Amino acid sequence: MAQRPIKNQNWQGRSFTTFGPKFRIDMANPQMGLNGSSVYDLYAVSDNGDISLIGLSEGGMMHVYNDNTIEIVGGEKSETTGVDIMITGKNGDICITAEKNGQVRIRASSIVIDADMDVTINAGNNLKLKAANKIDLQSNIANCDALAGNLAPQETTFMNKVLKGTYVSDLAAGILGKKL
Repeated sequence: MAQRPIKNQNWQGRSFTTFGPKFRIDMANPQMGLNGSSVYDLYAVSDNGDISLIGLSEGGMMHVYNDNTIEIVGGEKSETTGVDIMITGKNGDICITAEKNGQVRIRASSIVIDADMDVTINAGNNLKLKAANKIDLQSNIANCDALAGNLAPQETTFMNKVLKGTYVSDLAAGILGKKL
């Protein structure tokens, strides 16, 4: 991490206040961080050594770090069934990442995904859709590009491609009543 020269660091403007051994406030720390020097940091440590840090950098990034779980709860006394927690990115992406084989779970009585343009789902292995009742697909155009399965167009399946123009293909056409 790049540091600014010592002569450009204003250590006199720094304020460091300790409220006992577990909590402190560090303001105007001139040391460079990921997004510039620190405007403020609220630092706390538990008896187990778990650290919580909330702060703001001169680059405008607010950060919330915690060694264990972060819980956000809203709406306990809400009178309506409106929005209790809102996360909004005004001019950029919102990224949620679960590292070390973690899962991202969304649980509700009903889930709606709205997109003004496209929805893309990329799975490294399998994509499973399961519905207790039915699955409806509504579209002007629906395509299936697969080598096997009951949705794969018959002429594009792996076996049809391998056997096309062979004796087995002609034999199957006679039994099935259609050309492979």
